Amino acid sequence: MTHRLTHLLRLDGYFGVMAWVLAALLFINRLSSMVKLFMALYLRQELGLAIETVGWLLSAYGAGLLVGSMLGGLLSDHVRTARLTAALFFVSMWVLILLGLVTQVPLLAGLLLLSGAVDGAIRTLHQRLIMEYCEIAQRSRAQALSRVARNLGMAVAGVAGGVLAQTDFRWVFFASAAMTLLALLWFVRTTWRRPVLVPDEKPDTGSGSRVPYRDKPFLWLLATTLLLGMAFDTVYSTLGNYLRDYYRLSTEAIGWQFALNAVLVVSLQIPLTHWGERWGTRRQLVAGSLLLACGLGMLPLGSGLFYACLSTVVWTLGEALFIPPLNARVMQHAQRGKSGQYFGVFFMSWSASALLSPMLGGQLYGHFGGHSVWLVSAALALLSIPMIYQATRPRAPDKLEGQPRRTVSLS
Repeated sequence: MTHRLTHLLRLDGYFGVMAWVLAALLFINRLSSMVKLFMALYLRQELGLAIETVGWLLSAYGAGLLVGSMLGGLLSDHVRTARLTAALFFVSMWVLILLGLVTQVPLLAGLLLLSGAVDGAIRTLHQRLIMEYCEIAQRSRAQALSRVARNLGMAVAGVAGGVLAQTDFRWVFFASAAMTLLALLWFVRTTWRRPVLVPDEKPDTGSGSRVPYRDKPFLWLLATTLLLGMAFDTVYSTLGNYLRDYYRLSTEAIGWQFALNAVLVVSLQIPLTHWGERWGTRRQLVAGSLLLACGLGMLPLGSGLFYACLSTVVWTLGEALFIPPLNARVMQHAQRGKSGQYFGVFFMSWSASALLSPMLGGQLYGHFGGHSVWLVSAALALLSIPMIYQATRPRAPDKLEGQPRRTVSLS
């Protein structure tokens, strides 16, 4: 048992050195996610905006994610990924500072649009960094470790953001900017000059020229992503206000609620991913969709802090099951064709959900009440299951799986 734990935690062990490096980067960067967790509360409670206006402003962030995800993927085919990532961290830092200073709605919309574009590009580039710096056999493990790091960062961000918001909401923005600067310094120190991995041989013409728009299983995967993303994003865009309005929870309690989600992912993500290697992609995705639907759909049926925590446990299990295999499946498609386009289109689809979900949730909340948001979200998660079956039909094995790898410096 001790030997297994040592192998798991060793830098060059189960995960590999670069998986740890990129996970540390994501952990530091996720500390700045307290802005996303508390933005809806800030806009409504601090600035006094209507819930419909909050929904439209958060949709501006989603629109930015949509553009940035695709733009980041396309640029990564022409600009060194490490250089592009560092530049985006620098821009993100200044955007976060400005968000804490601006109060006019048009300017907030513009800044949220830019913030979404930068975040969308960084999210796309992180997946490409895993593909460029991690061996094929270690990519799913790197995905799991990054998920743990991301949620550990969000756990700290949820608690710290709740405390800072109780004092002054603007401290949330300034602290997030400081964490982004720290992420930039860590990235430059550890990854800037590190060589990337490339296949010794290029795939054949048919595989190498593959583009996402002609890859039918990948298109079904995009439909799955859109539906699951719209269901899941309501956690960030609506859950905070819903728990305050219907469950009467304080801002600090809501912060702990988000922290519970992150702690559960930190505790369970690696075991679930390890077991999932035997379950297969389809079973993980279907189980994740069902649990997400149950966890969100049960919110209107109860009340109180304990019931809210129970709901969080259920939908968190769903999140932990469906997100890593979804990302790993995209990498399987990306390595067979134009990887920048694949990553860009995939995260563009995920970002489209961040655009549509707050807009839909805000209108449902304003016109039909908060309960309707969760019933619709549960229905969207269930509708993704037929798409999953289409996206995971058996296909020919990837020609790159058996190819040796070598390192090439792009410095």
